[in-house]
Amino acid sequence: MKSTRTTISILSLSTVSNITTVITGVIPQLRREFPNIPTTMIEWLVTIANFSALLTILPNPFLSRKLGIKKVVIIGLLISATAGIIPAFSNNFLLIMCSRFILGLGVGLFSPHAISLIAHNYSGEFRAKLLGYQTGLTALGNAILLGLAGLLVGIWHAVFGLYLILIFIAILIGLFVPEPEKPSIETKNSKVKLPWQKWQLIILTFITYLLIWGVQLKLPSYFEIKQLGNPQIINLTLSAMNLGGLVAGLLFGTLHKKIHRFTLTMGYLGATLTVLILWATDTSYIAITAAILFNFVYSFTGPYLVFASNQGLEPAQINSLSSYLTVSTIISAFFAPLIWNYLGNFGPQNLTSNVLLWITVTLFIISIITIFPKKS
Repeated sequence: MKSTRTTISILSLSTVSNITTVITGVIPQLRREFPNIPTTMIEWLVTIANFSALLTILPNPFLSRKLGIKKVVIIGLLISATAGIIPAFSNNFLLIMCSRFILGLGVGLFSPHAISLIAHNYSGEFRAKLLGYQTGLTALGNAILLGLAGLLVGIWHAVFGLYLILIFIAILIGLFVPEPEKPSIETKNSKVKLPWQKWQLIILTFITYLLIWGVQLKLPSYFEIKQLGNPQIINLTLSAMNLGGLVAGLLFGTLHKKIHRFTLTMGYLGATLTVLILWATDTSYIAITAAILFNFVYSFTGPYLVFASNQGLEPAQINSLSSYLTVSTIISAFFAPLIWNYLGNFGPQNLTSNVLLWITVTLFIISIITIFPKKS
C-alpha cells in the first residue's frame, strides 16, 4: 500500500490538470482589452494551450519510457509555470498567445499522468475511488483557482500569476512520488494496440469534453448578454461549478457500485436538463443554480469513461490510453470555439443562446444512446 504522502502528491497533480481554464472568467475583459481581435481568437487564449499540448502528449509514452514518468511530469510542470506567468507582464496579444502555446507543451507532459500514476500504483475498487477523487480534485483545483481569479479579475494580468502553483506541485512530485516500474522488454518493443471498444470510449470522451467546453466558454458571455451577473459573479459561478464537480467526484465510487454503467446515462441526462434550464431562464439565481448543477451531474461522466477505459489493460496500454484520452480532451478544447461559434449561427436566438440549445439537444441524444447496453 502506498503512503498517504504519495497518494496526496499523486492526487495533487489532478488539481492542476485543467489549469489552462483558469483565465476563462476574464474572457469579457480580454475582449475589451483587445477590441480588434475576433472572439474566436480571444477564446483560443484559453484553449490554444490544449492544442499545443498535442506536440508533447503524442510522444509522451516514448519520453516516459526513456526519461521516466517522474522526470517528464516535473519538467512539464516547470515549463508550464514559466510560460504561464508571462502574460502577467505583457499587453502584447501575440506574446500572450505564444506564451499560452508554450504553456500547453508543459501541460502535455504532465497532464496524462494525473490518470496513469493512479492506474500504475493502485487497483480494483480503490482505483475507481481514486479516479473519482481525481475528477473531484480537478474540480476543486479549478474552483480554488477560479475563485482566486474572481478576486483578481479587476486586474486581469494578475490572474496569470496563479500559474506559480505548478512549481509547488513539482516539488511534491519530486519528493514523494516513486518512479513506476517500467514495462517489460517484450512490451516496450511491441506496438501497443488498444481494443476497438476502448477507441469507442476515447471518441465518446472527445464529444463529452467538447460539450463541457461549449458551456464553459460561452457562460461568461451568456451571463453578460442576459445581464445575469458582473465579472465577479461569473468567476464565482465558475468556481462554484467546480465545487459541484468536486462533490460528484467524491461520490463517484459509491454511485458506480450501485448503478454501474447507468452512471453515464445519469450524467448525460442530468446535464441535458440543467443546460435546458440555463438556456430558458432569465433569472440570475436560477441560472447560477443550473450552472452549478450541470457541472455536478456532468462530472460523473469523466471518471466513468476513464475507469471503463482502463479496465483489463496492460501497463503499456494504460500509458497509451492515458495519452489518447488526454489528446481527445485537448482536441475537443481546440475545436470547441470553432464548432460552437459556427453552430451558434443557426437557431432562434443569439449565437450564445443557440450554442446552449445545440448542447442540450446533443446531450439528450447521447443520454438515450447510453441507455442501451453495448454488445461485446
